[in-house]
Amino acid sequence: TYLALFDDIVKKLGELGKVNKKAKKIYDEAQNKINEQDVYENYLIEQLASNSLIPKLDTNFLDILRQLRNKSAHPSGHRASAEEARFIFYESINRFLSKPILTTTQLVDDILARLNDQHFFPSSSINKIADIVKKEILNIHHETFPYLINKVLEKYLNSNSDLKRNSGFFLNGLAHLKDDQLSICLKKYVIDIKCSDSKCSSIILQIISANGSLLSNLEPVTFDRLKAVISDSIENVKPSDDDSAFSHPSAVLNSILQDCGEDLIVSQFKEQLIQLFRKNIFSISFISRMSGNEKVIKLYLEEAYRKAGSNDFNTANNFSENITGVDNYLFESLTGEQASELIINIYKAAEYGAWRAESLKSSEFSSIPKIKGIAIGYMRSNKVDVRSKFEQVDGNGEYFDNLIKSESLNAIS
Repeated sequence: TYLALFDDIVKKLGELGKVNKKAKKIYDEAQNKINEQDVYENYLIEQLASNSLIPKLDTNFLDILRQLRNKSAHPSGHRASAEEARFIFYESINRFLSKPILTTTQLVDDILARLNDQHFFPSSSINKIADIVKKEILNIHHETFPYLINKVLEKYLNSNSDLKRNSGFFLNGLAHLKDDQLSICLKKYVIDIKCSDSKCSSIILQIISANGSLLSNLEPVTFDRLKAVISDSIENVKPSDDDSAFSHPSAVLNSILQDCGEDLIVSQFKEQLIQLFRKNIFSISFISRMSGNEKVIKLYLEEAYRKAGSNDFNTANNFSENITGVDNYLFESLTGEQASELIINIYKAAEYGAWRAESLKSSEFSSIPKIKGIAIGYMRSNKVDVRSKFEQVDGNGEYFDNLIKSESLNAIS
């Protein structure tokens, strides 16, 4: 049993050596000792322990098994009991032989062979995908993660249908687990190396959506490449595209904001944020989660004010038509002053003749009740300043007086 145990360890160490330099060095030296019929077990135990290739507890068990074997194999006077034999068999099989204690590529290869199964991922929910991936890699040593990620990426790039879909989901699941070792490998083998390859743009955007913190501590050149990838994605996105989809730029930028914070996204992706706001100012997946990020909100409002008060009828009408659909989300990010400024800009477009803005004006902004509510609160407390802004638009501020009066009557009723 002892000999079988160490033969198994050496074999698994050889497999690990394909992706780990330390393991390869230990394996080569162990093989030299075996070929020279030299004792190698002590060396192997010491090297496995010092290089953290197996848990410390398992190292202790290996040492116990070695001592028991030596007592039984040499004329020490020790006679093994049935209980001792059972202990040897149980621990050797249960703790070592039956498990990938050093891991092998066999477990990864098994996953790869099943990735084209139609129902490998029965759900497209990222949480359920991550649960499945977590179960699949449960017995895989972290040293094999590079092999796993490279092979799955290879299948994603060179296949179609179920295999491509499942490979993409698998990489997304790996990212969503937010495991430190997995994150290091995803950054190194997917984001850093493949960011310049347009064939990988979609999967890179997807894994960033799954885990925005993958962008922490990237090299400057990688950030520059990512900016280009995200800009291309924004340029090519269609209004009908689902903005919550993992490869959608709204989802990507939102993930970066949530996981890395607004300082990083404003410093690294300011141009892409502005580009997104110009392309789709009403992306619910983004604006519903930007509350509390003042720098991002400022960039957003600069574009929102411009669109809301534009003298281009198409721009102004599009804004006034669609703001009603995001009232529940947008107001959470606005101060009363900002909401007031937004309404003033819509009013300005109405005075220019934009008919959608005129409709909001004539209804006294009743279709955006939450934005209006916080705006009116600010207007009442700052009547002089706000009235002067309305006067700059209509020359007399009469609409402002009626708006405040009407809202007061509504509140009473």
